[in-house]
Amino acid sequence: MAERYLLDSNAVSDILCGEKNVIEHLKIAIKNGAQIATCSIVYYEIERGLKAAGSSRKLQAFYELYANLRHVYLDRRDLEAVRKSSDIYVELHKGRQIEDNDIFIAAIAMVNDYTLITDNTKHFGRIEGIKIENWRTEPNNFL
Repeated sequence: MAERYLLDSNAVSDILCGEKNVIEHLKIAIKNGAQIATCSIVYYEIERGLKAAGSSRKLQAFYELYANLRHVYLDRRDLEAVRKSSDIYVELHKGRQIEDNDIFIAAIAMVNDYTLITDNTKHFGRIEGIKIENWRTEPNNFL
């Protein structure tokens, strides 16, 4: 089965800003037949930020990028993702909490068996069982 990657908001932002390592990882993943996806919550975070900043050029680039990605929505397996989100919330509540949007993004990745692509590995790394990668690091030739 091909690798499955879910792009977090910071990964999408990196692509839109031309972050070299992230783009190189993306090219390698696509070349290797990986499924590259994002979810509705990331869409919301990116679109609201770009609209608020009045960045119409980046907003158009986001729409073009989004059109070429797989889309993972809460409506596919929403109850399972919401239940997983609740479990993550309770587990993290014992320590330091993270934002609800990030809990939903993590749960969507986990329920749909995606590796989450994020620069925020310390933050998401506190979630037990999540698969994460940081594409800001230099890609190696073995991906």
